[in-house]
Amino acid sequence: MKTCTRHHASLCNRATGALSLLASLTCLVSVACSNGPSSGAAAAGAANVSSAGSGSAGTPTTSAAGTSGGSVAAGGNGNGNGSGSGSGGIGQSAGTGGIAAGGQGPGGSPGSAGMSNQVDVVTKTTSSFAFKHYPIETNASYVWSGSATAGTQVSTTNYDTVVLENGYLKVTLLPSYGGRILSIIHKPTGRELLYQNPIGTPYLMTQDIFYYDYLVIMGGIFPSFPEPEHGKYWNQPYQLQVVSETPEAVTVRMSRKDDLDLAAGVPSRYDVGRTDMLVELDVTLRAGRSSVQLDTKLTNTKNSAVPKFEYWTVTTLAPGSTPGQTALPKNTRILAKMDKVHLFVKDWDWFAKAEEQVSGEVFKWNNLSHFENWVREGTAFASPSYQANWSGLINYDNDTGILCVSDPVATPGLKLWTFGRDSVTADVKDSSVWLRPAIEMWHGFTPEFWNRGTLAAGEVHKSSTSYFPTLGMKEITAASENGALFLSSSKSGTDTVLSAVATLTMPNQTVKAVLRLGSMVVAEKDVVVEAAKATTVEVKLSSGVTSGANFSAEFLQGSTSLLAGQTTLP
Repeated sequence: MKTCTRHHASLCNRATGALSLLASLTCLVSVACSNGPSSGAAAAGAANVSSAGSGSAGTPTTSAAGTSGGSVAAGGNGNGNGSGSGSGGIGQSAGTGGIAAGGQGPGGSPGSAGMSNQVDVVTKTTSSFAFKHYPIETNASYVWSGSATAGTQVSTTNYDTVVLENGYLKVTLLPSYGGRILSIIHKPTGRELLYQNPIGTPYLMTQDIFYYDYLVIMGGIFPSFPEPEHGKYWNQPYQLQVVSETPEAVTVRMSRKDDLDLAAGVPSRYDVGRTDMLVELDVTLRAGRSSVQLDTKLTNTKNSAVPKFEYWTVTTLAPGSTPGQTALPKNTRILAKMDKVHLFVKDWDWFAKAEEQVSGEVFKWNNLSHFENWVREGTAFASPSYQANWSGLINYDNDTGILCVSDPVATPGLKLWTFGRDSVTADVKDSSVWLRPAIEMWHGFTPEFWNRGTLAAGEVHKSSTSYFPTLGMKEITAASENGALFLSSSKSGTDTVLSAVATLTMPNQTVKAVLRLGSMVVAEKDVVVEAAKATTVEVKLSSGVTSGANFSAEFLQGSTSLLAGQTTLP
């Protein structure tokens, strides 16, 4: 595979201020709005209901009672008690206000997640993952020793896992094979965010591409260090430690020291050798949150410098998937806020026609943000580096995405690898087929592969990243560790509708939404964050909205700003 020799597998009703230019103003909110904790509003048809439902993806059975003005978010005349298969919210005890997502009263339609007066908790349990794979033939140093063709006999290897779970996420960690976050399931929707390979096949053996001269894809989120291209420890065990465990939050650490000497037989370009660098991965899940936090710490344990190394976090993504059947559709959007990319045209000549060339192998970033335009597999890097604090994917078939929010100063590298659009029909039962329906987004401490970093004696390098689902969103305007926001405008007759669509990571909590046109507040309302769909706030303006005006939105809890963004109106 000559095309892979350089890089192969390398994220309401109130206006404030006098608006003489506006003849009328209407605020439309698609979530239950209230001026107090005991009042609710039905989006389409009011009804107080009591509903029981069983949550998907391991969600406990939910019971909710509308004791104080409960609401049906999707309407209907739900008189009396209704029952259905619910999947949202914190389903641990009786709650107040609304019904569980998917629950349905007689004559009503499924509502969104009900609020519970039971405090959410985080649990830690153990489980296992059965990984099916074709024969893996290596020597004692883990370097490939078999033929250049994969075998056909399927085997299964069982790995111990740790499961962190609250009312909204189920996060599975697999320490013993690469220190992975293997799975993130969003419980209110029952959707998987990460990719897990149904059958791993060794590929690109004996071609001097990977450190061990082969690769097997398992999936999930894991480190590549101290080398690029999946590094030295993608198939090695990590130590597991419970850092803290309370009902409010659980932090589990997976750690690994670079204690393996340079193996004989690895491709010559992998020359970093043993660094004794310690990698610590702290995974934290908090109660009441639909996000998981990954804190990465690199420590040079020596009294001398590490003269060269690389560190990348590999995220193997398939948001919107059915658990156990993970795959992306062609209709997937790559979320990356950048203008230019470095495309490896010499390796994949189809890139030359995919985007508009800027100079050399640097191209504009446009068409390739849509997965359907990836004619084949290939590698792209943000050029000259990645400056935004967010990246991710959205599955447009069901508008479920995953967003990664991190500090671009700590992680200036963004690498994209896809297996090409035809990977969605790849036959994984054929051991010679290594294409998989997933997209890898890599976040690096350096901008590109083979651009080495250094660590001074005793130096510590840290980064913090949050991962969470996006729901019902097509684009992203801004993001923070508390959620993602998309701002837009549209025409309704002669009126202009300003819309703020957000996925916030504190489901079923009350936040304040503030919309501004220029410096004027045009809407301000308390809203309850949706658990199973986007939280949308809209305002209709009858006149006076001009092209080039600044439209902004902010979500707050008390005086704390959770998420804010702005856009210029067309």
